[in-house]
Amino acid sequence: MRSLKNLRIIESIQSKKLVFEESSYDKFETISIYFGFSALAGASLLFLRGITTSLNNSFEYLILIGLFLFSVYVLYCKYTEKHLKEINFDIPKEEAKNRIIEYGKKHHYRISNVSGNLIFLNEPSDIYSLGKDYEQTTIIFFKDNAILYTLIKEGSRSNFTVLLSQHLTKSDFKKILQPKYREPIKRETYFNSFFHGL
Repeated sequence: MRSLKNLRIIESIQSKKLVFEESSYDKFETISIYFGFSALAGASLLFLRGITTSLNNSFEYLILIGLFLFSVYVLYCKYTEKHLKEINFDIPKEEAKNRIIEYGKKHHYRISNVSGNLIFLNEPSDIYSLGKDYEQTTIIFFKDNAILYTLIKEGSRSNFTVLLSQHLTKSDFKKILQPKYREPIKRETYFNSFFHGL
């Protein structure tokens, strides 16, 4: 799991942003991502200005637009990485916590730091690491009737920002925190599923 030295739980909840002591490596890595993808976005725009739109160069035009949009999206994700997203719920806080823990077990997360107001859901993030287990961590804070969460990532070369799984996680959390949510029945065989469907 990525190091979150002296994570301040109450301050994080109040400010809706992760509050912890960043290492000099983390700061350097963040600046590198900002610089690299800002340069890529700028270069894409410069090349776009030099291309006249026609059927002959439409492929290059699409690639440059794609690079620009991807760069802007990466910068946005990195900028909002420490900002906590909020999901409200109408069920008791303990039940919400139990549902999230069950969700973590079901999806084979390594669950850690379970306390009154905090849960970490960890999953492997870097398939290219040599012997070291790098993880993507979903950090979940609990308020009275809401969770505040974010996803952060560690890797062998850099702590690159989370791009897609944050949207899937948000959808899953909204679903499992609904008052009428029921765990789907596991249907292991065709015969079993046929009789459940009647």
